Amino acid sequence: MAKHSAKQQTVVAKGPAPLKQTMAKPIAGYTDPNDLRTLMTNAKRLGRDDIWREAFQRLCSLEGADQTEPLHREFYQTLAAYEHLLSQKNGRATRASRTRLKLKSKGVVQCLEDWVTSKTPTEGYELLMANGMAEMTGERLVLKYPEQFSADAIAAAKARLATAEPAAE
Repeated sequence: MAKHSAKQQTVVAKGPAPLKQTMAKPIAGYTDPNDLRTLMTNAKRLGRDDIWREAFQRLCSLEGADQTEPLHREFYQTLAAYEHLLSQKNGRATRASRTRLKLKSKGVVQCLEDWVTSKTPTEGYELLMANGMAEMTGERLVLKYPEQFSADAIAAAKARLATAEPAAE
């Protein structure tokens, strides 16, 4: 007999150590759209929708950064969000050319008036709503800056958002 009896040792398999992910800098510190797009790609790959959304918001805010009026700044952010989602949907870079032409000829306020008073929602509205970005729609801008719009536009914006979000009103 051996002096040491063979004891059964159970080996407990440990899972991989959790990854400790830290950001090099806060998303608000990014100023290069390409860096933000890379961050968004990595966030999507890692399943970090919170990071993706924050980087997306920052990317859109860069688009309107040179505008001095708050309504105009937010309009360009909305336009950037729509164009980005449209590009994702189409699988290639896509600009909202008709919107940009209308913007050039009629201005921000008239663009928004036309969007919200149209009988059917715009493609931009549909795309933003489908992606859970109701806060970036033209309808929200009209309600946020009511002093710049007609009563008809305000009523139409309220009605459209009420049908899309019955619990919100």
